[in-house]
Amino acid sequence: MNLRVLEVLAAFGCLALFIALLVTLPKLMGEVMEGLAYVVALVAFIAALSIAGYLIDKKVA
Repeated sequence: MNLRVLEVLAAFGCLALFIALLVTLPKLMGEVMEGLAYVVALVAFIAALSIAGYLIDKKVA
């Protein structure tokens, strides 16, 4: 598969994950921990994007 296509698919997948976490985590964690839910969603997004980038780089090399 072309590297650019793989990177775009990984980015859209991570963005979809981020949006899903932004919608669901605050409802699951409740009003008291709503701020923490947004931080967890952001950290999970960054981790998923980093892992995807690492795996793509490892596949190319």
